[in-house]
Amino acid sequence: MKRTLLLTACTIALSIGVHAQDDARSKAIVDKLIAKAKVWTSFEADFSSRLQNTKDKLDVKQEGTMKVKGKKFRLALDKNTIINDGTTLYTYNKESNEVNLSDPAEMDQELDPSKLFTQYEKGFKSAFVEEKADAAGVMMQTIKLFPLDPAKKGFHTVVITVDKAKVEPRTIQVLYKDGNVVNYNLKKFTANPELADALFVFDKTKYPGVEVNDMR
Repeated sequence: MKRTLLLTACTIALSIGVHAQDDARSKAIVDKLIAKAKVWTSFEADFSSRLQNTKDKLDVKQEGTMKVKGKKFRLALDKNTIINDGTTLYTYNKESNEVNLSDPAEMDQELDPSKLFTQYEKGFKSAFVEEKADAAGVMMQTIKLFPLDPAKKGFHTVVITVDKAKVEPRTIQVLYKDGNVVNYNLKKFTANPELADALFVFDKTKYPGVEVNDMR
């Protein structure tokens, strides 16, 4: 469950961390995204996701939020919440009222939301697809991303649609090798918001009867 939540967060941010062997037009878009992201000290996003697999008859829809401040983050997806306060990683499940404590250093670095905008600067190539206005008249640019070493990734293609004026991702489609297709829609994205430190603290008093499993 924790890996799924973190993978969701990192997939959303793939649009900002890409570099290597791009065509000129897509590279210009990627470079702008990276340059803008590197000056952010915090960010938050509301998003929806949809997992589909025609062969397995899967169609799963979810809503989530993500808040990041420096190395700290808070990720919520339906009934699950993950909090990194900088020293401990808390994975809480509302349905079971359980929280698992682990060491953030043991987390897969590719799944760390606090490193979303630096983790993927290398190892991908990009290609320009199109530029056109959406239904609201906002100009959008679409690019595709491909891992340079596909054998090490579970997916083969990521399709990103970017708001040209704001230089921010809006929709993301991930095509996995097992036939799964995941679509993400960033309903709201805010760079450099004021985020209280209390957001990144797991306060047990707010979860009466919570079962704590210390796995450190």
